[in-house]
Amino acid sequence: MKIDWSTLALQTLNALILVWLLARFLFRPVAKIIAERQASANALTGDANAAKLAAQAEREALRAEREQLAAQRAQAFATIEADARTQHAALLDAARDEAERLRAQAAADRQRERAAQAEAASAAAARLAVDIAGKLLDQLLDRSPEDLRVAGFIDGLADGVRRLSPGARAALAGDVPLRVSAPRALTPDERAACETALAAAFAQRLEFDTDIDRTLLAGLELSGAHAVVRNSWRDQLDQIHGELLRDDGHAR
Repeated sequence: MKIDWSTLALQTLNALILVWLLARFLFRPVAKIIAERQASANALTGDANAAKLAAQAEREALRAEREQLAAQRAQAFATIEADARTQHAALLDAARDEAERLRAQAAADRQRERAAQAEAASAAAARLAVDIAGKLLDQLLDRSPEDLRVAGFIDGLADGVRRLSPGARAALAGDVPLRVSAPRALTPDERAACETALAAAFAQRLEFDTDIDRTLLAGLELSGAHAVVRNSWRDQLDQIHGELLRDDGHAR
């Protein structure tokens, strides 16, 4: 076999030119396109990764926010529950205090009511005893001489005037005419005895009117605008009634 070196050289040159042409007009543009596409793909991949990371970060933020909201809600529920327990306890304490106050008030009301009833019963019993004593005395006087109702009380009435202070006695003396009350009409002698005794007590003669008050039972009362001097069984029975009430611990 004989090799034609010129032909081989020409063919080699053609091949080199072809390779150069391919490299310049085909391989380099293709490589550039591939590189550009690779860069674009890398950029897209980077954007996708960034978007993925952003989405993941957003999910983390949402999860953290949900956890924070859940914690806040739990805290709010705990606070509400604690406030409710506190208010419930306060209401129970207030209800117990109010119930205790009402029980104490009811007990005090019952005690006052019992005391009032006892006082009323005691006062009624004392009044009844005094009334019975008055009726018995009145019946006794009905069977006694008439002068017992008046004559024995004239000096005591004058003594009552003397026991007044000078100012009160002078004021009473100025209340003319005075009034002398008796359980029956005075006889002339009894009126004269009253005039004499009162004149001595006042150190001056005074005019007085008379009236009848059978509730006196026995005795006399001298009254004016400034004072009243009593000397009668009614007054003594009233004093006994007051003493009975005081002995029972009640105020008249």
